[in-house]
Amino acid sequence: MDHSGHDHSQHGPEHGAMHDCDGGHGGHGHPMVFHIGVSQEILFNGWVTTNALELFGSAVAIFLAGILYEGLKYYREALYVNSTTVTGDSQVNITKNECGTNGSCRGPAVVKYTMLSTGHIAQTALHILQATFSYILMLIFMTYNVWLCLALVLGMGVGYFCFGWRKSSVIDSNEHCQ
Repeated sequence: MDHSGHDHSQHGPEHGAMHDCDGGHGGHGHPMVFHIGVSQEILFNGWVTTNALELFGSAVAIFLAGILYEGLKYYREALYVNSTTVTGDSQVNITKNECGTNGSCRGPAVVKYTMLSTGHIAQTALHILQATFSYILMLIFMTYNVWLCLALVLGMGVGYFCFGWRKSSVIDSNEHCQ
């Protein structure tokens, strides 16, 4: 039987839902607006909150994840600065062009990574971790749950407060979700 000309909206939600694939929410299973509900699916089918205590526990975990994310960003920068900058008193294989004609280094000298150096490989692994972490946190924010978004933003704020004052640069070229 051909139902192409039939109006399915008259048969209630059980028939209309079969043809209204996006549920009226732009192709997503939830409305893309900020909300304050306690029932929330977070990242995975198994991470679902059904009451305020579960939501609070998830918010605490997300708050801590925000702090850890900022710590990871600081750690990457500190690792890079420590492995590429040496003082004039350190013994490092630096060419005379970098230290002047007499070979004495005054002030910091910059040592570059090579593509296959241990430092560059470690930085690449940490970059992959940071990018993955960044996108996971973005997906949590995209639940549009006000409490989870607030937990994430506050966690990142506390993380920046704890780690940001030690940064050598204000510009963060490694931020992935801006």
